[in-house]
Amino acid sequence: MTLLDLVKTYQTLLEQRDALTAEIKAVTADLEALKSRIIQQMIDDDCPRITASGYSFRPAAKTAYTKRSDRELSAKGLDFRRVLRAEGLGYVITETIDPGALQTALERCTKEHGRLSPALAAVVRAYEYEDVIRRKVTAKKNI
Repeated sequence: MTLLDLVKTYQTLLEQRDALTAEIKAVTADLEALKSRIIQQMIDDDCPRITASGYSFRPAAKTAYTKRSDRELSAKGLDFRRVLRAEGLGYVITETIDPGALQTALERCTKEHGRLSPALAAVVRAYEYEDVIRRKVTAKKNI
């Protein structure tokens, strides 16, 4: 394969990945809509359970809990972590570091100082790898 063929194949695979991502989102939306229809049909037919293709299906009422937005909590003068701790749920609080944010911060730090400090080098592993950068080429306007 020539270099041009390799790059075209790479581009095709990236496009396939993007198409699959969009397809997965569409299928997920279809599943959610169908789930609602199945539940409603089971209620309408007074059918609490049905078995098909070796699987049993039944509706289940569930409750999902999510954190309110920081803006909403701030407007009410609430601190999410403080409330969790006060209610005995402090054990669910974990400190996390976003890998992308860490990457960006360390790149900036290295650019500014030429290298990582000894303290950072002791806790962060650096390795080099090869990548292909892809950018959309835009047509230049003739002046």
